[in-house]
Amino acid sequence: MLKKLFGKKENTEKVFIIPFHVKPLENSIMPPELGGAYVSCYATGETYVEATEKALQKLAEDGLHPEEILQPINEMLASDWSVHINEQWKDYVSNLPTQSEFEASIISGKVVYGPFGSYNPD
Repeated sequence: MLKKLFGKKENTEKVFIIPFHVKPLENSIMPPELGGAYVSCYATGETYVEATEKALQKLAEDGLHPEEILQPINEMLASDWSVHINEQWKDYVSNLPTQSEFEASIISGKVVYGPFGSYNPD
């Protein structure tokens, strides 16, 4: 009982996973020699539409043009981040936020990027 009352509270914040195909704009965070990339954005919202709008705003701020919103849009709990990245992005775990960094970003309303799968221009 005491552990439940005083233990660490699990973050039950719902996070939407929105996959995008993006291309760089002028002043992009993406190196200019790349033609585009595929990236999943992790964002909160009351609905997936609200989360997608938040992700679109972040992409624009970072100089990335969304060519396409891909399917499916999934959801997870913020507290599942470590499990998720170990299942989905095992080779990139060291380059991604830690569980506590992810939760802090999500709680503060930020959008978190997964790994970018980039390609060269055609």
